[in-house]
Amino acid sequence: MKKTGLIIICIISVIFLIWFILPIQYNIINPGNVLGVIICLYLIFWSAFNKKYKEIKTRLCGSGTVKILWRIFNVCATVFIAYAVIISFLMVFTAFSFTPKANATAVVFGAQVKPWGPSVLLQQRIDASIKYLNENPDAKAVVTGGKGANEPISEAESMYQNIKKRINKERIFKENKAVNTMENLSYSSKIIKEKNLNKNIAIVTDSYHQLRSRIIAKKLGINSKIGSVNTINGKIGIINYPTFFVREWIAIPVEIIKPY
Repeated sequence: MKKTGLIIICIISVIFLIWFILPIQYNIINPGNVLGVIICLYLIFWSAFNKKYKEIKTRLCGSGTVKILWRIFNVCATVFIAYAVIISFLMVFTAFSFTPKANATAVVFGAQVKPWGPSVLLQQRIDASIKYLNENPDAKAVVTGGKGANEPISEAESMYQNIKKRINKERIFKENKAVNTMENLSYSSKIIKEKNLNKNIAIVTDSYHQLRSRIIAKKLGINSKIGSVNTINGKIGIINYPTFFVREWIAIPVEIIKPY
């Protein structure tokens, strides 16, 4: 039974290792896939070479100092596993448990604009916002995102140009200065107040991003009802999903302690 369990863990680890490596073909390397690769390599060695792993552990833990360090490592690993499980549950819960109020103002977060148009990630957010606005005919949207050094136009402008093909442009407001999630929400909140839009908000972004967005909104004092509108991932979105999901494990605690 133990051997079967090790084989299952090894197979799962190999699958996820490949999954974390695949985004590199799209030049995506961030703490998410780096941490994911490290965890997978450790689990593969532990499960596929368990006997060798135990030999090395016995040899290294012969001295008192190394034995203490090993115990500290085990405690840290246990705490990290517990944290990863809890934060993952909260991320999923936040993404799928907060339905937006009817006709809430959609705040659509930007993503990279390519020379030929929206990136796959940005197009997913465009599609999700169009779907939401069609389902809520009285809702307005604030598209938010500035222009990066490697982008031909601002992310907000790219979203505006694409959404207005399907939605009346009078329902779309642009915020083209934000460079991160905090600014997305802060600047969009000002537009909502200035234009007297519905103060209830529907955050349009990827599901793994919803919890951190909600935390930032609360830190900014945005106390309106906040709902989640998640993107639907295509092939590239699915390939990148574990990488960005794990990145949130690191980004969320950093966001909690970061002063504004």
